[in-house]
Amino acid sequence: MKRILALILAVFSLLLAACSSTELTENGFIDTKTGIEYIEVEPMGLYPIDPGEEFLTVKSGNSSTVYYEVWFEDTSRFLCYETEGYYFLVRSTEVKEPSVTEFNPIAASIYAGNNTVYIDSLYANPEYLPEDKQDEQTVGESELCKLIAKSIEEGEAVEVPVTEDNIENHYSIRLLSADYPGLYYLVSFFKYNGRCFLRDDRLGKTVYSPYDVNVRMVGGAIGEDDDEASGSEV
Repeated sequence: MKRILALILAVFSLLLAACSSTELTENGFIDTKTGIEYIEVEPMGLYPIDPGEEFLTVKSGNSSTVYYEVWFEDTSRFLCYETEGYYFLVRSTEVKEPSVTEFNPIAASIYAGNNTVYIDSLYANPEYLPEDKQDEQTVGESELCKLIAKSIEEGEAVEVPVTEDNIENHYSIRLLSADYPGLYYLVSFFKYNGRCFLRDDRLGKTVYSPYDVNVRMVGGAIGEDDDEASGSEV
């Protein structure tokens, strides 16, 4: 009887494996229906703006992870999954993960330092908008978004001994791109000891924030004191 039961269980396990649509790899998993291998993106950089419909489930031992479509992105490029209320990305191994400048940001959403409370936007230039929307917005801030990305990538790294208790005007900047319409690239802005900085946690790099960014962040619609805009230049 025990042998029969063991045989039944073995056959059942084989059937489950045969029905599975994914295969685990050293760095991720393969969708066996398409042959696409997915791996995690580098942490602290790219995130999905919004998850879409459930796409597939990956089983590993006794646990399983549900992966979702990413709105406005092809499933052959990106999927996302949820952990403790936050969504994270995986990408196809055929997709190169962009740097902050390769992401080509044209707009941004600005949040309170914890990246949860929306505050303001840096709006895209009219030429990036649909034709029926271009007359509604005559100016944009795409160049400012590109300046943020360029400053982070090309600026000299500086050491800033910051904690949440000793910085001011801490904002999360979700850079947005027409090339990656379903994703955002997360960087941050903060003031420490009278100077303004930009931070890319993915690179582990902090740079001085350029004057025009400071004006917009703490001398414009965001912040309280126009004098703070004189902070720093790259």
